[in-house]
Amino acid sequence: MTVVTDDTLLEVSGLKIDFATASGFLNVVDDVCFDVLKGETLALVGESGSGKTVSALSLMGLLPRRSSRVRARSMSFCGREILSLEPEAMRKMRGSEISMIFQEPMTSLNPAFTVGNQMAEAVRVHRKVSRAEAKKRSLEMLDFVGIADAKRRLEDYPHSMSGGMRQRAMIAMALVCEPKLLIADEPTTALDVTIQAQVLELLRRLQRELGMSILFVTHDLGVVAEIADRITVLYAGQTVEVGLADAMYARTRHPYTEALMASMPQVAAVGQPLTVIPGQVPRPDSLPSGCRFHPRCRYTVDACKAVPVDLVNGSRCIRSSELELSGTLWSPSITEPTGAVPEKDPDPPLLQVHDLAVDFPVHSGILRRVVGRVRAVDGVSLSIPKGETLGLVGESGSGKSTTARLVLRLIEPTSGRVVLDGMEVTALGKSELRRSRRRMQIVFQDPYSTLDPRSTVGETIGEPLEVHEGLKGRARDERVEQLLREVGLDPRVRSRYPHEFSGGQRQRIAIARALALRPELLICDEPVSSLDVSTQSQVINLLDELQQRLGLTCLFIAHDLSVVRHISDRIAVMYLGRIVEIGAAEQIYTSPSHPYTEALLSAIPVPDPAEQHRRERIVLTGDIPSPLDPPPGCRFHTRCPYAMDVCRTVDPPAFDLGNGTTVWCHLRSTDAVLSDAEQRNATEPAN
Repeated sequence: MTVVTDDTLLEVSGLKIDFATASGFLNVVDDVCFDVLKGETLALVGESGSGKTVSALSLMGLLPRRSSRVRARSMSFCGREILSLEPEAMRKMRGSEISMIFQEPMTSLNPAFTVGNQMAEAVRVHRKVSRAEAKKRSLEMLDFVGIADAKRRLEDYPHSMSGGMRQRAMIAMALVCEPKLLIADEPTTALDVTIQAQVLELLRRLQRELGMSILFVTHDLGVVAEIADRITVLYAGQTVEVGLADAMYARTRHPYTEALMASMPQVAAVGQPLTVIPGQVPRPDSLPSGCRFHPRCRYTVDACKAVPVDLVNGSRCIRSSELELSGTLWSPSITEPTGAVPEKDPDPPLLQVHDLAVDFPVHSGILRRVVGRVRAVDGVSLSIPKGETLGLVGESGSGKSTTARLVLRLIEPTSGRVVLDGMEVTALGKSELRRSRRRMQIVFQDPYSTLDPRSTVGETIGEPLEVHEGLKGRARDERVEQLLREVGLDPRVRSRYPHEFSGGQRQRIAIARALALRPELLICDEPVSSLDVSTQSQVINLLDELQQRLGLTCLFIAHDLSVVRHISDRIAVMYLGRIVEIGAAEQIYTSPSHPYTEALLSAIPVPDPAEQHRRERIVLTGDIPSPLDPPPGCRFHTRCPYAMDVCRTVDPPAFDLGNGTTVWCHLRSTDAVLSDAEQRNATEPAN
């Protein structure tokens, strides 16, 4: 039960949501309760399928009226019952008093209109102002959310903005009418950790300056620690725990919350498998009896399965008073430097990349004339010993995925060499390249877009077996079943289609397909970035286990160093087409040598509100510069907090730090630092 006070802005009690199906209405949300106080941030937390987004959409009246049914004991905003409002009154409230920003702004912004037109439209719908006044207000908001050159950006179309900039534009549009409540639905999930840090900092600043309340919907408890005052945890359409953020991170009262916190990569011990919540959120049409979490709970007793459990004293658990549940058990000491990593005899490299580069033409005009060239990857060199994993880290636009495609020759390089176990991939003819593909496979970020929706799982996994090995019939089916077992799936699912699986299961299917030909090199391109934290842990543990068992050599691409740390032997950090630091994973993670690596680590949320507020963050400003016109000198100097004069003109050479790490940074060159200091002293006026 929620307690309504004079400070309560939004109160939701006993929320139930049904959706129409062929056999009648199906209940998907049952007894969700939460309240948002004036000026606070409430986090709505849970895995995909818990009911977070659909509950948020019901507040805005955005669920389809004909195919959904929303009921509640109370759903009041500023004392008014939302469910009793007429459609016209709901439209007036939506946008002017309650606004929402969505997970993927590109699907929410109209690609046919400029950002300025869309913002001005929102102003004129809710306020009787002229076009000029609406445009002026839109310009003020773009500037307010920190978009540089706001006047020019007002005339941009959404596709011409970066992901972080589009999210800022979406926030500006949501705030243009100064709402009292902002609903943020997974606003940082698809963003790089650095852009995520910028957006979270922006939301905190806007809340302080505008005095608004925020309902923050997410599955990431690391982000929650940074922004939330209170937390409501949902599971299978029910509220299972509510409480203050500080108290919940110190000691949870529901096993599901404890399991979510334990599955975060930030809290796992190095060298140990990540904690996994077994199974998945149940479907609304197959809910278990009693406590809905009991099939996945390690504290289950017979009483948990008997009857439904009520929310009592902030927890929906019959054993909450007797269980000694933990919080994140966060210890800042795990981020302290551990010194040099002892060297071991290196294994022979399976993959060697030498000075790899690629240029893409820039076309213009009706005739599509080439007016310039973009160097997306510029002189990348790396090697991966047999049986090891190299993590390739960097923001979107740094060239990671392009490098992966160059290695596989899915993109033809402009220059450089790729050598796989003595075979020069870049020199192979088409027929030889096709045969070599069985030795190199890739797992993409979004398995749903790479799995054929018209083919069953068995057909998808079996296709490479037919093409390369000529297996058919029962022999092929047996191999498919074996591969499904290897990735932790029931062989009987081979007759099902991709849309019938969860995101984590689809990623397992993609891995099974990649392993069908027993490749020597497996490239994983952001394979967990779009998954829930608990599902991330399952996939990372699976990849680690398969590598150990099958002797795979892996190139693992990601933007989150906390994820990469748990699967990589070595890490290479990439920025604007170049590697800026490479070394042993633990050395890079605990003692970064390049300012960019330091900023990436600083952007990782700490799963402890108190520690999060104490530590100093390095929040990078702006986006990665365009590769069409990269900065002179060190390419990072435009965003580097330590940039010197030499950084702006001289490209830094490689510096071997003697601990297995190589870094491209003038800060590591004593001569460059002294020269820069002398130059500054020479230009300072005498006293």
